Amino acid sequence: MGLHKEGIQLAKEALEIGEGLGDRVVQAQCLTSLARRLRQDKQFDAAEEAASRAIGLLPEKGEEYRVCKSHRIIGEIIYQSEGEREKAIHHLRVALALASSFDWPEELFLIHYRLAGLFCNEGRFIDAHTHIEHAKSYTANSAYNLAHAMEGQALVWSKQRRLEEARSVARDAVSAYEKLGVAKYEGCNKFSPPFAVP
Repeated sequence: MGLHKEGIQLAKEALEIGEGLGDRVVQAQCLTSLARRLRQDKQFDAAEEAASRAIGLLPEKGEEYRVCKSHRIIGEIIYQSEGEREKAIHHLRVALALASSFDWPEELFLIHYRLAGLFCNEGRFIDAHTHIEHAKSYTANSAYNLAHAMEGQALVWSKQRRLEEARSVARDAVSAYEKLGVAKYEGCNKFSPPFAVP
């Protein structure tokens, strides 16, 4: 917990410097960083406000990546804190449109993965499977993301009570994580609630 507090303080200090310089892009970058750290510290309202401020500071052209990331973060925060599905989906779809336009594989993976988790939690398993498959299609350059997608697939199947399929994919995910030297893959072992924001 101390690390979250320290990260929040550092992001606030960086934001003050950006404000002193009058550099809106630097301010937006600091606000996005602050939003992520506030979310990790479960200060959801403050995190949503920081990410929203970041979007407001960015120009329409030239900073699309930061706008995309901020919308993704807002979607994650809203669903995690308030469970407002439609509002969360709106922000994730705005992020998805931007990421698709510029072909940003990491963002596309994260957005599809979050949408899969959101739909899984809502019991919309066909939509969840569709987004997991889309997420997998953006893992070519990341063995970790592929393992993460397999873990997500196992969690969706476990929630559907398709336990044999879930166990099989979970074993594959564990094997992939172990090859990467990743020790924490609790979702594969416990079939924990799907798609918690890391």
